[in-house]
Amino acid sequence: VVVDCPSTGIKQTFPCNNWLADDEGDRRIERRLKEDLSLRKTRRSTVPWYIWVYTSDKKGAGTHAQVILVLYGYDGKSKNIKLERNPNSLKQGQCNQYKVDINDVGIPFKLRVSLNDNNLSHSWHLDRIEMQNLKTNEQYTFHCGRWLSKTEDDKQIIRELPATGPLISSPLPVVKYIVDVYTGNKPNASTDANVFINIYGECGDTGVRPLEYSLQNKRKFQRNEIDTFIIEAVLLKQIRKIRIGHDGTGAGSGWFLNRVEIRPEHQPYGPVTFVCDRWLAIDEDDRQIVRELIPTQDSHNTIYRVKIKIDDVFQAMTDADEHLQIFGEKADTDKIHLTTFNNSIDTSESGHTDSPTFQYHDLGKIGHNGKGSTPEWFLDSIEIYVPTH
Repeated sequence: VVVDCPSTGIKQTFPCNNWLADDEGDRRIERRLKEDLSLRKTRRSTVPWYIWVYTSDKKGAGTHAQVILVLYGYDGKSKNIKLERNPNSLKQGQCNQYKVDINDVGIPFKLRVSLNDNNLSHSWHLDRIEMQNLKTNEQYTFHCGRWLSKTEDDKQIIRELPATGPLISSPLPVVKYIVDVYTGNKPNASTDANVFINIYGECGDTGVRPLEYSLQNKRKFQRNEIDTFIIEAVLLKQIRKIRIGHDGTGAGSGWFLNRVEIRPEHQPYGPVTFVCDRWLAIDEDDRQIVRELIPTQDSHNTIYRVKIKIDDVFQAMTDADEHLQIFGEKADTDKIHLTTFNNSIDTSESGHTDSPTFQYHDLGKIGHNGKGSTPEWFLDSIEIYVPTH
């Protein structure tokens, strides 16, 4: 029996490993279980919140799509908050109330709202979202007044909303970030895959954003071409890094990325350049299709060679999606999905050792998503080798 208490962040396990049956074992049908303290897990406690979502009173404003929220505060950010779906929610001119447990992020400064649906028929006009921390009774409002739609406004289904409230003297502004992407001048440098970017700064990140609508070119990411995109987000302040990649779809999806330049409109923060000059391809270079880049003036990325050994025991292999996350004193990476970063990694064979190479400036922990027909994985060891050290 596992008892998980989100408000305290404590997860307790009470082993039994016995029958509760009147025709098995000692024939007892009631047992008293004691906690195995060695299995106790702790994490950051959660805070209960009320959320009120106000759909605008405009024609066609309602939606049946899945709405996902991410709350950012000065003590961190929440996991994805999926609002419960039902046929009577998020209708035109309606207010819907939800109660959710969110990890403690401190005083919030922004809320990201997105639709998890690429169906072109799904549009939603959000007026505002109000939230109340039930632990402190503090209330915050996140004004929107925009469409989340593939066919309306700027055709975006992601919006970032600055927090306003009694404890927030100066809400952060919403800023347009101009992102110039330079495809390299090499044979077969172009790609038709779906490219995405996540921009990280002092105040959180933009979340993963698809680079869909180039201001210059109908066909994006062609050899020796520049594509410009607009990403709207709550002010990040100083930009610290980006994570850019593609989904590997389409024939010849490999892409040679020269560099990315990002500049905010009407802000004192200057342009930031991220030089790549490498392939994002499963059949070129180190076969990674996602790269984390830091600004050129800070670009002393460290190469980490990660040796992953799967023990040679029965059913040690897995067909789940494994991931690696590397933590350091200054920062940490996102979850690196091993099958995405290096197509040659084979965690489906017991007794097997792989040595993928990653280029970052951080260090880590390992796990998998628990999915697949045989998600169990017996991991023998991990070694991280830093050549420059």
